[in-house]
Amino acid sequence: MCKKIKINGTSLEMTEAQIKAEYQTGSELFKQLLVAHFGENFFRTPSLDDYKSIKTYEDACTALGEEPLNEDALLAAGADAHIIALMKLETISKALWGRDFKPVPQGEWDGETWYYFPWFAYFSKKEVKRIKANRAKYSEIAALFGGSAVYGASAGFGSLYTNSRRADAGANVGFRLCQQNEERARYFGAQFAELWAEYLAWGFKIEERII
Repeated sequence: MCKKIKINGTSLEMTEAQIKAEYQTGSELFKQLLVAHFGENFFRTPSLDDYKSIKTYEDACTALGEEPLNEDALLAAGADAHIIALMKLETISKALWGRDFKPVPQGEWDGETWYYFPWFAYFSKKEVKRIKANRAKYSEIAALFGGSAVYGASAGFGSLYTNSRRADAGANVGFRLCQQNEERARYFGAQFAELWAEYLAWGFKIEERII
């Protein structure tokens, strides 16, 4: 696909690959012009060595060298949208693990190894007001969810159950969606909150992004 760019009054038509190649070899001024025209994300290179460079499902596919899912074909074959969302989350989770991390399920827990699963909670209207008034204090909260929560949405890899709070997350069989530390699990849940809401398929929707 070709894109048009105007530099010093001259219009150029280049493919994405050509533009990115010119960005790598061009002067700093030329790079600034390209970034101003296309945005920083256009030139960002997703990498398994930097999990924060994985910002979309497509980024995860690029980093892993995989082709994105053919969603139209899957839907036509009868796949549910929340199962497609789960497949995307599994790919993203694999990319977030990084190049060298190779998690191996254990038949028996060794007493030392922990994996971490993103968690989600409902808040009352009073709590929402408090969160909005002091966002720095509640910086770990990525988004406010709306909808209803009931038992279900388990697809063999991950599930949630309601407990003493309005929505308490529990990873019963969620290994493929786990991460090796809290930091990555928090990023996984925050960066991809919309996809998680689609996967859980409980009528969740993102009402407001906080971070």
